[in-house]
Amino acid sequence: MKEPTIQNLFPTPIYMTNMDRPFTKQELKFVEEQKKHCSKNEGNINTKDNYILNRKEFKNIKKFLDAACKDYLERIICPKNNIELYITQSWLNYTEENQFHHQHAHPNSVVSGVLYFDSDKANDMIKFFSPVRYQQIKPEIDDTKYNIWNSTSWWFPVETGQLVMFPSSTTHQVDTKQGNNTRISLAFNTFYKGTIGSNSDLTELII
Repeated sequence: MKEPTIQNLFPTPIYMTNMDRPFTKQELKFVEEQKKHCSKNEGNINTKDNYILNRKEFKNIKKFLDAACKDYLERIICPKNNIELYITQSWLNYTEENQFHHQHAHPNSVVSGVLYFDSDKANDMIKFFSPVRYQQIKPEIDDTKYNIWNSTSWWFPVETGQLVMFPSSTTHQVDTKQGNNTRISLAFNTFYKGTIGSNSDLTELII
């Protein structure tokens, strides 16, 4: 038979880009200082300030992330109405060797993102899980032939300066940290501002 084609139907978008500059000394100093003002999370720690992007030290990083949100909206969601995807809460995560970040999703958010301040590409990754949590019939998969169709989880290596964005309902986690560096990331949530839906379809929501 002829070579078949396989189409991806309703895929989950994982948006990735990198900053076009290194972090400044002032930004890195601020990140290091914030480690002293953290709360214990399940597996690691995060800042008590959950609106960290409102701080003046992150003014330029906020501009970069705002631009990325706009790009995500225009490339992936493609709304008809003039709406904005704006950042709501934001915080810093610190993960030491042998620590982890528990499996979770982000309620009350449209798109979530993670910007990495310190990440070792050889050891650090982000793992995503399929929304299909139960399989009625589950054959054993050849360990050498896992792919995006037969896998229930998938991971990506991450590096310093990289931004990863994804639908907030996507379950994800960080496995137990390997390597000597402290993995430092800035996470954020977003929501819509403007008119969502259609007046004539009785789905309109103005926020």
